[in-house]
Amino acid sequence: MRIKLNPFFILFLFICGYIGFIEEAMIIFLSVILHELGHAIVAKKVKVRVDEIELFPFGGVARMEDISKFGGYTEAFIAVAGPLVSLFLYAVCIILAKLSVPAGLLTKYNFALFAFNILPALPLDGGRIIRNLLLFYLSYKQSTRIMVFAGQILAISIVMLNIKELMNGSNSLALMITGIFIFLGTLKEKKYCSYMYLLNRNNRKQQSIKNGRINIRNINVSKKTFISQIASSFSPASMCKINVVDSTGRIIKVLNEADIMDGLLKYGYDATVGDILR
Repeated sequence: MRIKLNPFFILFLFICGYIGFIEEAMIIFLSVILHELGHAIVAKKVKVRVDEIELFPFGGVARMEDISKFGGYTEAFIAVAGPLVSLFLYAVCIILAKLSVPAGLLTKYNFALFAFNILPALPLDGGRIIRNLLLFYLSYKQSTRIMVFAGQILAISIVMLNIKELMNGSNSLALMITGIFIFLGTLKEKKYCSYMYLLNRNNRKQQSIKNGRINIRNINVSKKTFISQIASSFSPASMCKINVVDSTGRIIKVLNEADIMDGLLKYGYDATVGDILR
């Protein structure tokens, strides 16, 4: 696992140093990296590979392998770890303050980091936690769309608030940059939610195959067969092996359900098996 400084974060540190706010910048750096390490440590504990931690001017992200294939609870545990670390640091700062140890800015920033990240909106940690609670009642795609909408409303609200402050004489663009990052994050969540759900379902089927708890069905198709027709034959109770045959009945390619679903997402419902094979 490596720690990566986003170019905007490096620029942020440089500007803070230039205007005399390097102490504040270091406190932000420390708070954010500990927050993201909380995610990373819990991910390691539940056997999820963590590749890197990237720090942005007003937050960070722990990049790891696709956690949707481990099930919703795993994602929720990892998501809640970061805010809990920030809350713990805030509590420690409160204790230090009672002992007359100056920690005002550290106290303020860690509380802000905790409170902001538990907001019920993607791509924030709170959005990921609520999404996994919604899975008890809704599909993964529906749950993601609700939290994405909440994230977009939050992002627009933050940008509008910054515009209002600029009109009132402020010269800070911090909120606007934060809002833009959140909005871009919602677009990414929306784009990949269907794929992540299907990948999760396919992974569970693969595990069931290893445990001998699911049947394998063979389906023979041609290059002209519609992908949507094949997908409609899938069942939670079985795993399909798709044999692509030529005019003589000879198998020229064997596809699995993940190949079909990837093709469906990439080429659409009117695509054929031939589009996947190209």
